[in-house]
Amino acid sequence: MPRAIVFKGDETWELREVPKPALRPGCAVLRVEAVGICHSDVDQFRGHAPVPSGGVFPAVPGHEIVGRIDEITPEAQAQFGVREGDRVGVRSVVRGPTGSRVYGFDFPLDEGSGLFGGYADYMELVPGSEVHRLRDDLPATELTVYECLTNAITWIRSVQPGQTLVVEGPGHMGLAAIVGARAAGAGTIIVTGLAGDRLRLDTALEVGADHAIDVENEDVVARVAEITGGAMADVVLDAASGNPVTLKTAMRIARTGATIVAAGMKDRLLDGFDVSQIPLRHLTIAPGGGLDLAGACTMINEGKVPTGVLHGASFPLEQFEDALALADRRVPGQDAVRVSLKVA
Repeated sequence: MPRAIVFKGDETWELREVPKPALRPGCAVLRVEAVGICHSDVDQFRGHAPVPSGGVFPAVPGHEIVGRIDEITPEAQAQFGVREGDRVGVRSVVRGPTGSRVYGFDFPLDEGSGLFGGYADYMELVPGSEVHRLRDDLPATELTVYECLTNAITWIRSVQPGQTLVVEGPGHMGLAAIVGARAAGAGTIIVTGLAGDRLRLDTALEVGADHAIDVENEDVVARVAEITGGAMADVVLDAASGNPVTLKTAMRIARTGATIVAAGMKDRLLDGFDVSQIPLRHLTIAPGGGLDLAGACTMINEGKVPTGVLHGASFPLEQFEDALALADRRVPGQDAVRVSLKVA
């Protein structure tokens, strides 16, 4: 019997046996192979779904989904451009007649099969979905990094060839941004993180960063000035989650006329933010928004992404609690650049 994990919104979960979804008009059924875990899943587990709607509970989570088309209607085949058996990455946001919804967050259990997230053996793909074919010669857990890239390559579009980029936060989104920026021709790439981010900072150097700064043991402003000969950063990507202090740091390491991309989700309001610096120094504050599924999957299919390095650690579906603990950095002495669930 197929399985699905259900989040209840109160830091509890349940592994259920569920029937395979019936093929509905205009839809497809996906056989899930793997799904990535990101910090938004951790927040969702705690009852705070970081999507515009606030999410629904209970629900099947998972939005970084790789799988194979198991069944598909003619209408969906024409819309999605794929056939049965194709391996695909799934765009997390679905465009529907009443607006947009996010797989893994916005679909209740009493709609259709209730299987609209990747923490399950099967899920439904509804009209308005977008999928893109992925290569067959890599493990599905590695391919789940496509979803990080869908965001990251839109975040760094303001970086021009030869410019200096600082990425605050060496999590899987920051690492994906480094890969995208290097492929796009960025000049100098600097990554910043905490002392506990050593594995991630080292990985950043491996995938394309030129310099890594431990902000707890180094003066980040002085180091950026030293690296850039005093010119400072052309673009600062704040990809750090949690403490919003990184936005204030971004203001200090950005040159006059620079762009700051605010992407990382914060868990509190920001005190001491000097708004007057924006007009005085002609700074552009850009939102870290946008999804480019085709661009991300194409980069992977063309071998431009070190998926093995970015992959991190993977667990079987039934070991979800272990996977979540590692993704939430609650395992003493252990860290991973990323965590995924191997479903099939």
